[in-house]
Amino acid sequence: MSDATLVNALHPSVVDRLDPQFAEIFTKYQAPKLQAHQVTYEEYNADRSKYTFPIASGSYPSVGSVKIYKIPVSDPSGEIAIQVYHPTENAAEKGGMKTPDGKLPAHVNYHGGGFVIGGLQSDESWCRQVCQAVGCIVLNVDYRLAPEFPHPVPLTDSWSALKWTFASSEDLGIDASRVSIGGLSAGGQLAAVLALLARDEPEMPKLALQMLVVPLVDTRFIPIEGPCNQDVPYRSYIQNEYAPCLPVARLRWFFNLWLGTDIAKRTTLTKDFRASPILASSHANLAPASIHVAGVDSLTSEGMAYHDTLVRAGTKSQLKVYEGVGHPFGHWDGELDKAKEFIQDTIVALKKAYSV
Repeated sequence: MSDATLVNALHPSVVDRLDPQFAEIFTKYQAPKLQAHQVTYEEYNADRSKYTFPIASGSYPSVGSVKIYKIPVSDPSGEIAIQVYHPTENAAEKGGMKTPDGKLPAHVNYHGGGFVIGGLQSDESWCRQVCQAVGCIVLNVDYRLAPEFPHPVPLTDSWSALKWTFASSEDLGIDASRVSIGGLSAGGQLAAVLALLARDEPEMPKLALQMLVVPLVDTRFIPIEGPCNQDVPYRSYIQNEYAPCLPVARLRWFFNLWLGTDIAKRTTLTKDFRASPILASSHANLAPASIHVAGVDSLTSEGMAYHDTLVRAGTKSQLKVYEGVGHPFGHWDGELDKAKEFIQDTIVALKKAYSV
């Protein structure tokens, strides 16, 4: 297929920096199709499957059980779903993570999608693979989305889900001393904020790990319209403005739906750590972090900056940059070698966190 027939051909500014395998997969699956941010929200919402679809997904191994729980949430009142994966008995035994009374560690996952798209299916392959490979319980959270439920609703829903996890630990067979949190993109932002909230919640056990995958951590510099200012502190906004999968234009679309377009209100919101976790007054005494960053992503610099911020504050953090790949690379482990590497890296990180 020639570039002339591709509605989203790779931009010249990034072509030479991309992993050839990533470029091939993108050109095959994504380049021929419009992305959600290239239409109005109303057009997207009328046929979501036209703009969001799996690309080169990895395996979906069988697990011991999958059950969906509905939990009440507030502000506004409603309910959300939490999908709970338990490993097979064999995987649990092989993982060696059981306590003497049979409890397992647990990871609470928050999907990505710019706080606007995504759901329980977004990370299903990863959740299943980790559940079986680590031998842990995985909880997958279906928080409510903008624009119907703008900031801070996704966060308050996610906080409710984390508190429910601890409150339900006995019933679910969870070792409350070994609970980790994490997510990709928007989910990484939520996890970063939750780690801050959890530290300051006296009755909540210390988290074992915060796994931040291509995270968003600073919302101050994406404009309501037009390009970013050239003097922004995150160079990837400029160098990777036209990055595949998450160009700055897509961030702008997400932010306008999630944070709104009232300039004064948005300026206030983005200065608060609940939208910009890098602005928290302290990053000390947080759960250890495992940060995974894509090398050709509008958010590359943010993930690296957050790692530096944590380390300066004395919080343990490990950073890995996967060079040559774009934002959602971790989902492409059906075909992409660096995604397969990423999956294994996350498994190793969780095993280490639960074994300490």
